[in-house]
Amino acid sequence: MIVTLDFVCIRLHPESRAPEVLLRKRETSPEPGSYGLVGGWIREQSQGPIQPQTQPQTQERTQKRTQKPGEGDCCLDDAVHRILRDKVGLAPSYLEQVRAQGSLYRDIARGWSVTIPHLCLFNRTENDRLALQDHLRWASLWDLLDSRVPLPFDHLTLVSSAYQAFVNKIKYSSLLLYLLPSEVTIGEIVDAYATFGIEVKKQTVINRWIKAGLLEETGTTRAVSSKGPPARLFRLTEPTLSYFESAIGKSLSAAPATIA
Repeated sequence: MIVTLDFVCIRLHPESRAPEVLLRKRETSPEPGSYGLVGGWIREQSQGPIQPQTQPQTQERTQKRTQKPGEGDCCLDDAVHRILRDKVGLAPSYLEQVRAQGSLYRDIARGWSVTIPHLCLFNRTENDRLALQDHLRWASLWDLLDSRVPLPFDHLTLVSSAYQAFVNKIKYSSLLLYLLPSEVTIGEIVDAYATFGIEVKKQTVINRWIKAGLLEETGTTRAVSSKGPPARLFRLTEPTLSYFESAIGKSLSAAPATIA
């Protein structure tokens, strides 16, 4: 049975702020030349039996492990970091595993296969250079969900599933901040929520993040219009994702629905 990893890599366009998904040109069969999600196979160990660890392998130790070229993956984290390093070249600002998909029909030519999809958020300025590579391009998330941009295999289902997980989570956590620049205005946070169909008031951002100490003022400002005063900039200070007991805003009808 084939076991793969697929990555739904999302960013906001640097100018329009519309959400986009990173696609990679397929080099091998099936469907060579088509653009699909970044992904790859999990490599099995080709060596003999693996000796038991004397200490439990923690997440921190796993991430620091250096994998040699061509070496098999000792764990899922090995495969995740190897594929992102080799096929994207940039680490996401946020990474989360979403619901696995598997069936006999995902890859009819090769039989039963399972994929473990991951939601990846990118907010770094270096993201722009990815579009300069011939084998990578950013595609509109809305066009993908509406099937205006075709995807191979079941990649549309994977995009839809990851997007739904993302939207559900930004209602009750600080996840959306990991898609925004490292220094951001309150208005940009409000606008980003509206992009995904959620109405959030500026006072809510102040109460839930700034007064709670999750966002701190940088001491600098940014001009946001030709008429009004410059807006204060804030940066995220939380060490890990923060969760809220109630939804941060109410749903609108602006963002497209996912596929069934």
